[in-house]
Amino acid sequence: MFKRQERQMSDQEAKKKLPTNRKEVFFDLLRYRKMTLFALSSFTFMFFIPLAVDLLYFNFLESVLIANGQTEALFSLVFYSMLIMIPCMMIGFLGFAGAFQAAKKIVWQEGNMMAHDFFQGIKENWLRAIGNGLFFGILLFGLVVGGSYLYIFSPISPVLCGIGIGALILFMLVFGMIIALNFTQDVYYSNPFRYTIKNSFCLLGLLNWRIIILFILSTGGLIALCCFNIIMMAIGLFLFAILNNVIIILYTLMSHYAFDKFINQEHYPEMVGKGLYKLEKEDKEA
Repeated sequence: MFKRQERQMSDQEAKKKLPTNRKEVFFDLLRYRKMTLFALSSFTFMFFIPLAVDLLYFNFLESVLIANGQTEALFSLVFYSMLIMIPCMMIGFLGFAGAFQAAKKIVWQEGNMMAHDFFQGIKENWLRAIGNGLFFGILLFGLVVGGSYLYIFSPISPVLCGIGIGALILFMLVFGMIIALNFTQDVYYSNPFRYTIKNSFCLLGLLNWRIIILFILSTGGLIALCCFNIIMMAIGLFLFAILNNVIIILYTLMSHYAFDKFINQEHYPEMVGKGLYKLEKEDKEA
């Protein structure tokens, strides 16, 4: 009798330790699913290897040109580097299609076959992933090449030049966050693309400062590191290789919070709080 009572108490205490909100899910994954998250990072970065090679190679050439005083060829080098970057980005975004599918299962506590979920995500969403990669690549091309042109060659005043570069940064910031929300929706719902875009803009307004901070610290931080020199670029790519899982999980959890608040409560009530443990009344009183 005492053993049974002790077992019931231990079961109740174990239930109370289960994650009941998404913040607890995040730290629970960091504590208990380290190898799964490491595998997620590895699979994702595998698709970004062509992009890493492109950036490192052209950055090395840029360093050589600067060392030899051949600065007149720098703009051409930046132009062709960023042009090659676009198809490399499309390949990398295939990895995101798999990563966000796997992340959805992981945060729902269903991710026991990470590799299967990863490649299933690519199989189901490869076309949209390539489209997102093409669009983001063009945005980044416009920011780097357009910003370089305005800075080096534009005859306009420094104030107008700064406004132009700021507009490019703002444009990329907004649509970069939209693309991240597209990925989390594509693996969650089966909506036409126009509805996905519409929902992403609405969700962007709902998440406001949360997603802005996450995007700036992750994507913005990586781009900033890649703008300095080859050593900082290598550090940035290394950090992305080992920590992209954290960013993907955070985007997923943040999006699921927004889905519950904006979409699921009205249209899919059975999906609200999926992956979270709901304490029953007797569990709370125990």
